[in-house]
Amino acid sequence: MLLDVRGLRGGYGGGDVVKDVSFRAEGGEIIFLAGPNGCGKTTLLRLLLGQLPAAGGAVLAEGQDLRTLSPRARANLIAYIPQQHTPIFSYTALEVVLMGRASHFSAFDAPRAADREAAFAALERLGAGYLANRSCLSLSGGQRQMVLIARAVCQSAKIFLMDEPAANLDYANQQLLLDTAAELARWGCCVLMSTHSPEHLFAAGHKVLLMREGRAAAFGPPEEVVTPQSLEAVYGVEMDVASIRDRYGAARTVCLPVRRPKD
Repeated sequence: MLLDVRGLRGGYGGGDVVKDVSFRAEGGEIIFLAGPNGCGKTTLLRLLLGQLPAAGGAVLAEGQDLRTLSPRARANLIAYIPQQHTPIFSYTALEVVLMGRASHFSAFDAPRAADREAAFAALERLGAGYLANRSCLSLSGGQRQMVLIARAVCQSAKIFLMDEPAANLDYANQQLLLDTAAELARWGCCVLMSTHSPEHLFAAGHKVLLMREGRAAAFGPPEEVVTPQSLEAVYGVEMDVASIRDRYGAARTVCLPVRRPKD
């Protein structure tokens, strides 16, 4: 088991925001984390990263309790891709990706040629090698997300935590992001991605963790977990889940809010 979360709870000092959340994930799986604002999605990710101390429960990666690992060892297991990143300095994309190698050498060492080769290979692996020498200040939001994912790949992590990475991306770049997450899963990585779009849950997810008021409302395959009843319970909005076929005959599932007819 690559990721095993057991009864995790914690918050910011004024009480638990995340309350007794448990789930398990294997390599090669994409887990979507969904729920309304304030339900605890970002707090859960911060607890998994160790940025917040857990008040209870445990997080195991490859059977190792993350609390017992050094920051360097933890970084070699788990990588974080934020919702958005606005660079302050004019680093090139290659330099940003190279920062993912920090856990592979000491603070007093300079990156070696092998580290630079690994950084460029990470960009190339994601089809973004053409960005290597461009300033991150000049990149679009979608391109910056590719650079951040390449940095995580360069980190050699096995678990990728993505905090609403599709936020502020146009539709085409959202699709590119989902395709990239699917590629990471094919490489054997585990991807845990929070989202505000119910359609994403069926587009690429193997499992869905629905959250409500800090608790796991449901966990399992999207076709079992994502129902009109569960969506209404979580979001407080009446929704339908419909199956359609696209122009090429492929089955697709969409979620859409509904309105009661006026009398």
